[in-house]
Amino acid sequence: MNTLSPPAQLSDGNGLRFNATGAAATPQPDSPVLQQLLRYWESKLGPNGRLPARRDLDPLEIRSLLPHIYLIDVVPGDAADHLRFRIRLLGEKHVDVYGNGLVGRMIDEIYPAAVATEFTRLYAAVARRRAPVVNRGQVSWIHNKEWLQYEGLHAPLAADGITTDTIFGAGAFVGFD
Repeated sequence: MNTLSPPAQLSDGNGLRFNATGAAATPQPDSPVLQQLLRYWESKLGPNGRLPARRDLDPLEIRSLLPHIYLIDVVPGDAADHLRFRIRLLGEKHVDVYGNGLVGRMIDEIYPAAVATEFTRLYAAVARRRAPVVNRGQVSWIHNKEWLQYEGLHAPLAADGITTDTIFGAGAFVGFD
């Protein structure tokens, strides 16, 4: 892990090749890391489709996945139907790509508008669907990493088993992992 990596230089998002609205509703990840994460999340589902809570996750059970994992808090926005998202945890693979200084910050305060909009659409889709979502794309919003391809798995967590309050996910960066 590169703990001294500076924050990534972000582009304005023009030419963004990341489209959350095109994310697959039925997750079929290609990456073995994401397949393992999906199986783990599914093993934590409760009866009658109750979503797992953050407290149900045991880092010791997924030790090999920790560098790939992230947690995003779902934060109610100004309007009833508006959600915002705050980065709670980034595994070292994400820090290697994005740099330091993102934990604790809101997505829409970090990224340029076009990029923040796509991340917000993606995470809102996970919260709304109450089911995992897979997306793939190119990291076109970070200078000098535009060549990087990724696949992401994003799954809902809910303290009450119903209302998504955290997004639990992982990214597999092709050629970087």
